[in-house]
Amino acid sequence: MLLAIDCASDEPGIALAVEGVAGLTLTWRTQRNHSVELLPNIERLLAEAGRTKGQIEAVAVDTGPGGYAALRVGVSVAKALAHAFGTPLAGVGRLELDAWSVVKDAGDRRIVAVHAAGRGEVAWAAYRATAGAWHEDEPPRIARPGVLHGAIAPGDIVTGDLDDATIAAMAGAGASAATAQQHRVVALALIGHRRIAAGGADDPTALVPLYLRAPAIGPQRND
Repeated sequence: MLLAIDCASDEPGIALAVEGVAGLTLTWRTQRNHSVELLPNIERLLAEAGRTKGQIEAVAVDTGPGGYAALRVGVSVAKALAHAFGTPLAGVGRLELDAWSVVKDAGDRRIVAVHAAGRGEVAWAAYRATAGAWHEDEPPRIARPGVLHGAIAPGDIVTGDLDDATIAAMAGAGASAATAQQHRVVALALIGHRRIAAGGADDPTALVPLYLRAPAIGPQRND
């Protein structure tokens, strides 16, 4: 039984999965209150499944990018559970999860996943499924939207936080949009399971959130 934890946004999700298939999921809206709500919701999900924390056999966690405090909560809880119960841990990035969530729509086309990172910037990365193999075409990065728009290529599938300017850039480049039909925690359960099964578990003492930039000091701007 694998526990998947996604705290990368104000719509967190957790799931219990067997062989990578999420059997029970729980998602909710929060006002940046992950530190208070995550553990009680894990207990609630386990109770619904008739299980206890001691029966967790693996943990997967969304490492971001996303909100600083929210990511710290999710990663810290995942590491604590993995350490306490001696279970393997896999960290998977938010952009990869968003891309995987629309892989059925993309076929073998490149998937560009986008996250609105605040301060007038976007985080993005590109992935592709080719001949059954899933790989990263462009690593996660953060930049002004114009950089993303210039990188969108004909035939790309773009998903995530898409504003009007990005949609216009997609149309001009001959790309199209896709929207995930499930919470990204479902993809997290599957990818986390596959990585652990392939021997790719992370060191709980070394795993850290993927912030892409240092936290701001003082008021943040959205322009």
